[in-house]
Amino acid sequence: MRQRTWAKWSLRRVGKVGARAVVLGSPTVDATDLEVGESFKIWSGHRKTLISGWGRIRIGDRVFVNCGTIIIAVHEIVIGDDVAFANEVYVVDSNSHGTEGRAHVDAPVRIGDGSWLGNRAMILPGVTIGKRVVVAAGAVVTHDVPDDTLVAGNPARVIRGLDYPPGCRRAWHDEWGCHCPKLVAAEVPLGQVDRSAAESA
Repeated sequence: MRQRTWAKWSLRRVGKVGARAVVLGSPTVDATDLEVGESFKIWSGHRKTLISGWGRIRIGDRVFVNCGTIIIAVHEIVIGDDVAFANEVYVVDSNSHGTEGRAHVDAPVRIGDGSWLGNRAMILPGVTIGKRVVVAAGAVVTHDVPDDTLVAGNPARVIRGLDYPPGCRRAWHDEWGCHCPKLVAAEVPLGQVDRSAAESA
């Protein structure tokens, strides 16, 4: 009951909040056009977590936002279902000011279903990230990223494609809400793995 009350208070400025929201710590969530889906989780601890701006922000179901992440929209940021933000991820749809006499850039950002953004990754204006993408820690994403890929570096580039079992919804996996490890186990029985290892020894 206390957890639900805290989540309701912390997300009181949000236009629409799905069921089962969880808030840990004291994030600042003051975006003026924000909607979040079901089972939204946001943590704020050693670093302040911030979701802000006057642009349109839409966050899907089962999204996790970790400590220190900053999401600021002046135009539009759309985040799909089953997306995870690690610590101190930075997502903006505007560079706020231009350089070399050029106008500043405002362009929408889209992050596809099931993607995982690693620690201190930066997503810059105008970027579309595909589904089930892994953005490596510290990557600076300046261009669109195709589905099912790992990107890393500054600027980020595709390192390799990612191969998921049929039915897998997201790039990140855990013990408490992801059915993908069971899919992998069903696809290659443990006994078969053990036999293959023994035969190749």
